[in-house]
Amino acid sequence: MNLLKQTFPLTLISALRFFGLFVVMPVISVYALSLGATPLMVGLAVGGYALTQIIFQSPFGMLGDKFDKRIIIAIGLLVFVLGSFLCAFTHDIYWLIVGRMLQGAGAIASVISALISDLTQEEQRTKAMAIMGGGISFSFLLSMLIGPYVGGHYGVKILFLIAGICAIASIGILFWKVPKSPKISFHYANNQNQESYLKDKNLWIMNLSAFTQKALMNLGFVIIPIVLHQDFNLSQSDLWKFYAPAGFIGIFAMAPASIFAEKYGKYKSVMIVGIIAFSICFALFLASDHLKLLSLFIAGILVFFIGFDIHEPIMQSLASKYPKSFQRSSALGLFTTFGFLGSFVGAVLGGILYTKIGLFYLSLGTGFICLIWIIVLSLFLDNPKNHKTLFLHLDEIKHFDRISNIEAISDYYTTQNTLTIKYDPQKITSEQITKELL
Repeated sequence: MNLLKQTFPLTLISALRFFGLFVVMPVISVYALSLGATPLMVGLAVGGYALTQIIFQSPFGMLGDKFDKRIIIAIGLLVFVLGSFLCAFTHDIYWLIVGRMLQGAGAIASVISALISDLTQEEQRTKAMAIMGGGISFSFLLSMLIGPYVGGHYGVKILFLIAGICAIASIGILFWKVPKSPKISFHYANNQNQESYLKDKNLWIMNLSAFTQKALMNLGFVIIPIVLHQDFNLSQSDLWKFYAPAGFIGIFAMAPASIFAEKYGKYKSVMIVGIIAFSICFALFLASDHLKLLSLFIAGILVFFIGFDIHEPIMQSLASKYPKSFQRSSALGLFTTFGFLGSFVGAVLGGILYTKIGLFYLSLGTGFICLIWIIVLSLFLDNPKNHKTLFLHLDEIKHFDRISNIEAISDYYTTQNTLTIKYDPQKITSEQITKELL
């Protein structure tokens, strides 16, 4: 119950913010076409927010390491509000793109994740990230229900107004329910423990995985509504009938994926299963284009959502396990930056490639990318080590200087009056560490 109490307010803020981004995704490509957009402009309207996320995600993450994370989050939400209202009141494709980019300039996703990490204990972090992932996935499902229906019947502008109102509500929740991040101090006695996260191959593989996953996701959001609208003659108001069931079924993949990854330590296997789902999705898109069958395309949409929801609860949690605690916000900022870079590239290339080469060859190329992705993960990504966590009261510690000489300790830091130690249980026991320090 305590974990839920700690994570729920930030989960709600994250879910409301992502709802504001997701709610327009099912209809914005068709809406952009109605404003006279070229394929490039369609891609920018869908993924323009990701371009400014690329620019501002790491700076926001670094600011989150230095200042009160709540203040940084509030600034990002205010910027998001301005971008949402600009999109709501413009009638011009160019100003729509500017508004989408302004939405993305409030790049606070990594700061929210880092604050959740600060407020939860090490052994609860994956559960906390899974709760946040569940909230995001629920907002994703809700947006698939509301976006196509409201956008089709009342206009896309209403969706942007809803997004802005959600962000304003998030600011209230932030200062009403979210506590200030606890002060964390780091006491490293040698440079080895301060080795840069930029040298960790596992983090770079996760960065590239975030890029690829978000690229495929946004590519899908560009082409799915266009194919349904143009190839199968479905109206904008009918799109929710396909998104909602797929999103609802896909969300049931989250819990098994999270449990299998955390309980059995099979993070890499779960990642690969999600990639296989993406491969099947685009294989179905390819077959539907060749055979001109709507049923195959709908099946592809279903598998598309399953692949997304398999990855959602574990990717950020997995990325947070590799860096040291004092570098986590910056590392997650870079990880999220790569994700939004993928969102931008996928959205822009999706619109252009669909127009230039068609769904068949686009799906074929995507399947090849998925194959390379599987090979890279299989050969080079390490599952995170099964570390345990020990908590000691600072007043009881008599030999703090000895901690840097214990090789089995991978990370340690102090929070208020508590020393938190991460150690390898195969090399040392908690009793041995306690005896050495007390």
